[in-house]
Amino acid sequence: MPLSPHGSDSRYVEVAVFSPLPGSFTYLWPAALGDPEAGLRLLLPFGKGRRHGVLLDTVSPEAVAGQTGELRAVEDRLDLTPLYSEARRRWLERLRRYYLAPPGEVWSTALAWAAQDEKRRFRCPDVVALVQRYPVLADVFRTRAALSLGAICRRAQAPYVWYAALCANEQGLLQEEACPSEPEVEAPFAKPMRLTGAQQRAVAALADGQDKFTPYLLFGCTGSGKTEVYLQAAAAIVAEGGQLLVLVPEIGLTPLWIERLKRRFRRVAVWHSAMSGTERLEVRRQLDQIEVLIGTRSALFLPLPRLKMIVIDEEHDGSFKQQEGVAYSARDAAMLLAQELAIPIVLGSATPSLESWRQAEEGSYRRLDLPERIAQASVPMRAEIIDMRRADGPVSAPLLVALGQIKASSEQAILFLNRRGYAPALQCTACGEVPECSSCSMRLTLHRRAGQLRCHACGFRRRIPSSCEACGEKAFMPLGEGTEKLEDVLQEALPDLRLARFDRDVITSHERLTTTLADFEAGKTDCLVGTQMLVKGHDFPNVTLVGVINADLGVNLPDFRAGERWWQQLTQVTGRAGRGDKPGRVIIQTRMPEAPWLARLSETEAEATLNEELELRRQLGFPPYARWLRVLFSATKAERARQAAEEFAAGCASLDSVAVSDAMPCAIERLAGRFRYEVLLRDGSRRILPWKLEPLLAALPLPSGVRRRVDVDPQDMM
Repeated sequence: MPLSPHGSDSRYVEVAVFSPLPGSFTYLWPAALGDPEAGLRLLLPFGKGRRHGVLLDTVSPEAVAGQTGELRAVEDRLDLTPLYSEARRRWLERLRRYYLAPPGEVWSTALAWAAQDEKRRFRCPDVVALVQRYPVLADVFRTRAALSLGAICRRAQAPYVWYAALCANEQGLLQEEACPSEPEVEAPFAKPMRLTGAQQRAVAALADGQDKFTPYLLFGCTGSGKTEVYLQAAAAIVAEGGQLLVLVPEIGLTPLWIERLKRRFRRVAVWHSAMSGTERLEVRRQLDQIEVLIGTRSALFLPLPRLKMIVIDEEHDGSFKQQEGVAYSARDAAMLLAQELAIPIVLGSATPSLESWRQAEEGSYRRLDLPERIAQASVPMRAEIIDMRRADGPVSAPLLVALGQIKASSEQAILFLNRRGYAPALQCTACGEVPECSSCSMRLTLHRRAGQLRCHACGFRRRIPSSCEACGEKAFMPLGEGTEKLEDVLQEALPDLRLARFDRDVITSHERLTTTLADFEAGKTDCLVGTQMLVKGHDFPNVTLVGVINADLGVNLPDFRAGERWWQQLTQVTGRAGRGDKPGRVIIQTRMPEAPWLARLSETEAEATLNEELELRRQLGFPPYARWLRVLFSATKAERARQAAEEFAAGCASLDSVAVSDAMPCAIERLAGRFRYEVLLRDGSRRILPWKLEPLLAALPLPSGVRRRVDVDPQDMM
């Protein structure tokens, strides 16, 4: 029916439309959609198409009286009740203000878990009764077959169909069909492990912090039993009817965690990007019954109704920072959520971030220490340093001998090389030409088995050329080595060694991930060769040898956090050795054997290393003693990006006590066909940024074709 925006009974709503555009939008609220409520998802006309959005608030008729043009009406209501409580809505508003993100983009990010709703399926037991109450659903259910919500809307071709279907389901006129799921194999319940004195103190401290916001830093060397502390704290929470959320940095950690959790709890759910839409719907349907939810950063947004504790495992890991869209840190966002819900949060790591370490040192976080490994006899030896400056290949003779020994003794090894592909570049030996990506300032990586050159920044692929495009010679030579080449070298040198590669080129599905890890744990594989996916939290008691193929990668990047990340990564990977009853051995290959940072890899050096680096940051005025904010401008023409960045930098002059850099090309100047310039803002007081930048951003409209991305607390300066 036609709706007049200026009728006396008209109602208006403020909506965050799912788009990167700033601000919110006013819409007319049709009476047929019931009463408007903050937090409801809506279907909206937007531009020439349709978008989803979230109702933020109602708007008085007086507020819209002066608006020019005719307001458009909400097309449908997608929820009977808001998906988020008032506390979670406050939390999202705090995230929006802190990360300077458009409200629609924040809500779109937060509610991505509910984006599979159109796949919900319904049956109609009594068509006559349904149509009598909801005529808009006439001629939809022609058989007894279940229809998806999307199919119902397409068949009806009438207004407010989605809302009508939800109401009909609520009243029993439709019946929702449960998602098909694989039968669960119930694991035998395991008894809690006997705790060490340090573990007992940690569990007791977590119990003391229940029912109030209490942040903890659980600091323990690798193999010290942090997971058992989490599990026993969770058991107490679940026994009282509460729920636990565990965030892990990588999908690769979820199989190990799921196995542990299912041996302690009856209702465990997992959430990560590799799940199908049907699997996601099933998790959503069970939100109220779940005892423990384990997932990557997006799991933070699932509204567990009785959430009583959050655990951030490997809290230092850079994967918790979102690099596209809203540049949020899941660790920091979880801290804000714990504040809003008044619940404890536990950050666990053997190599904490300097941000968390400073909070613990100043008493803002309660520090819990686990200083010793559970199996004292298996503490790994100090790493053996191998000088590779005159080496002919990627694997030294001592490492090859050690690999042969672990094969003979039925033990296992992990080899770490943080480079995918066969080689990071391909060079013509005749003229020196190195193929580069046509869209990025990046060399193309050689993937020899696939017969391709690939850009690891934008995903561009091309076949390996038969001859050099610059000089015509057939004289290509791979430069350096990646995991693919390492696998070939090892198979040739040790043909009896059973190898498996563990990187994103071969671990392309959750099934492949689970199978690879299960085979290694069962002893079907002798050696895993992998990238950083391999070093995060895995616990294999039979691994007695860890080899670092090229320890020099990543330490000299133009990023002040490069040294911190390198130390964390290498400490984590060397900590994979000797976690069972057998002693471990660590071999590190480097072309800088005298480098002082190699001495920092001992687990006994962790606290001293953190304190030393923290003091250096304090002297330099770097984070965490200052708040940095990076604003990136991109365009298909370099001049447009540069000009927008310069105008922004000039506009920031009004921000007192904030150091503003000149507009500079990014370290990777061109990415996915767009030239990138950046401006870095530094607030030594940590009180001005990011909040006082919001009005300035609103006052500086972007030129056509220029994109702007605001990164608060940037973790990657490349």
